[in-house]
Amino acid sequence: MRAVPLLALALAFVPGVCRGDEGDDPLRVLLSRADLVVLGTIASEPMRVSFEAGVVHYPCDFQVAEVCKGDAALEGMTLQVNIKRLEMYEKDHHPLIKKDAECILFLKKESKGTKPPWVTSDFWFGIQHPSPWMAKSLKKLASQERPAEEP
Repeated sequence: MRAVPLLALALAFVPGVCRGDEGDDPLRVLLSRADLVVLGTIASEPMRVSFEAGVVHYPCDFQVAEVCKGDAALEGMTLQVNIKRLEMYEKDHHPLIKKDAECILFLKKESKGTKPPWVTSDFWFGIQHPSPWMAKSLKKLASQERPAEEP
């Protein structure tokens, strides 16, 4: 007799837990700032370049395994990217910025003619661990995004 109310109570919370909508808010913000979100592997050794104190650029090649947001035709292609980070000390270096590391990149298109053409859209969160669950959530959220209105 008592098991029925407990089961009903437990099932009442399942839809919210499975949806995870409240927890997706940070992903929505990252998606809104990115033109392209890709899961894949850093295919060349990133070169550390700094033009100003604390801002480090890591240009490298990136092999796209999966497109979470953006042009699906880029899947399987190698892109030239620039991973930009705020780093003052060696301990600030992100451990995934190395050849053969799998990761998710949040990218925006640089101005026409700029090399590399893709740059991370956020200094802090532009590179993330390659979580299949995050990739799945990103695809779902990207499909729900409203296209930008043209002026």
